[in-house]
Amino acid sequence: MKRSPKPTRKQRGFTLVEMSVTMAAAGLLFAAVTTGQELVDQSKAQKLINDVKTVEARIQQYAQLKGRMPGDCDADGVIDYEADATDRGDATTSDSTNTDRAEEYSYSVLMPAVAAAGAAAATQNNGCALIGALASGMHTVTTSTTNANVWLNDLKLAGVISDSVPNRIAAKMVNEDFVFVGNVTDGGGVSADSAAYNAIVIHNVPQWMARRLSTAINGQDARADRTRVRLLNRDETDGSYDTSWNTQQVVSGTAEAARDSMVSVVYFFDRIPESQSGGI
Repeated sequence: MKRSPKPTRKQRGFTLVEMSVTMAAAGLLFAAVTTGQELVDQSKAQKLINDVKTVEARIQQYAQLKGRMPGDCDADGVIDYEADATDRGDATTSDSTNTDRAEEYSYSVLMPAVAAAGAAAATQNNGCALIGALASGMHTVTTSTTNANVWLNDLKLAGVISDSVPNRIAAKMVNEDFVFVGNVTDGGGVSADSAAYNAIVIHNVPQWMARRLSTAINGQDARADRTRVRLLNRDETDGSYDTSWNTQQVVSGTAEAARDSMVSVVYFFDRIPESQSGGI
């Protein structure tokens, strides 16, 4: 008996409904991933903003207690440490890692000591010694333009921060680099040229994060060389600023996208230098 051949099964494609459901699911998944990444970015940027404001609040708290800024050992209104100097090959160089900058801060938990009455002020351990040996009726005061630890040790001596935290830990920011508190010499082309201003300097900040800091404090990110938060040109020794947030970083001969380029940011929390471009 001859068997009849089995009917051939026809391949069936996706219906419009199935394709619509698949595309909708893919869209929702993409939106969820994108939203998740944006939330992570927002969290990181807000952490940087909070960290900077915390540093400023501690400086102001110290100033109210002592009548001077931490690190301003001669009480002349300017913090002694040169936060923008590039001739030492340390804190403000354009190295891609933060090894040199880390070395600026002590990792010891030794408590800074106040010099005893009659002792040399230099016996103070990396802090401002406003008491010590008398000279011509004046207390000996030691200043340092190269010691990044002084402002933190002053905060410790005043009880503003815990003296059990190593300075290298206390100075670390959300971007895994370090904050420096000192003075920046304005390099503008107007009347404020060569003046020193108290500032907070943060290195190796992703540019997108720096722009959010600028928006939070300046109220805008259209220009990078104005008001309180500015894009510090760390290849210069005069504290000059780049005009816009579009710096590109060259790695292995290739320029990286401006969004993720690492930049140095300066925040003038005290007096503000005059803007460049004719003072506009």
